[in-house]
Amino acid sequence: MAQLLGVALLSATVLGSLEPAAAARLAPNRPLELGAPLHFRDGVLSVGGALPAVTNPRHNVAPSPDFVTVCAQDWHSSECRREALAAIKHARALEGVTHPAMILPRNYSKLTVAEQTFVITDLERVGRGLKPFAGLTRSLNTASHTAAVARVDPMPVLSLLQALGVHEYGSIWAGDFGPLGSDYDWMYNDGYSPDGSINLDCATPQGSGCWGHRENILGKYGGLPTLLAGAGTGTPAGESIAEVMTGGHGSAPAFTYSWREAKRHGANRRRR
Repeated sequence: MAQLLGVALLSATVLGSLEPAAAARLAPNRPLELGAPLHFRDGVLSVGGALPAVTNPRHNVAPSPDFVTVCAQDWHSSECRREALAAIKHARALEGVTHPAMILPRNYSKLTVAEQTFVITDLERVGRGLKPFAGLTRSLNTASHTAAVARVDPMPVLSLLQALGVHEYGSIWAGDFGPLGSDYDWMYNDGYSPDGSINLDCATPQGSGCWGHRENILGKYGGLPTLLAGAGTGTPAGESIAEVMTGGHGSAPAFTYSWREAKRHGANRRRR
């Protein structure tokens, strides 16, 4: 496992991930790797998740139905989406989420990969009574896109964080089967497995990265009032996804896409 030393201005040590070729040997038809989740707070960047707002599962949840085979063939397909949503619903029900079905916006298929990733993250948060991220910002999207191309966690420069009034952020990356496949592995398959963990920074039950992606998605972010996010993908779209989530006191810039827009198109809306 590689180390990147002396991250600019943050004096942090960041644990990297295995190369894709090595990760692919862990299990056929599974994502190449999930990188170490990064968390920034009070000027310090560390490996591991944010302060969790929700208890983590005791163990990984096997997807039911097992969407992996169909999504590995084509994550864009309606069959992949249907099976992935069913697996997410099953895992959320086991966790005790009040409304386990994830209701996507009606225009989900027309959204970009970044927008899909963002809305799924917010659906996981609001499903547990957590405040959603208000929207995607261009600058954080750019940082996430750059990271997705490089297949690493987003690391926004300190000047950007200061300009946005950010005091805390978490970032995650996955080489997976689109946004829904990434969400499942970040949220429900992020712990230790003796057969080879999808989260390669959870090589032991006590690994510092265990459930770190989930904790960044569901983090408290210090209870700070301004929650912003950025997301991006590499090429081909959806097979490398990066996301950064922030909390701060700054005023929100113009959004490229917002939670308000997602709700307007029916996200999380349930029939009575």
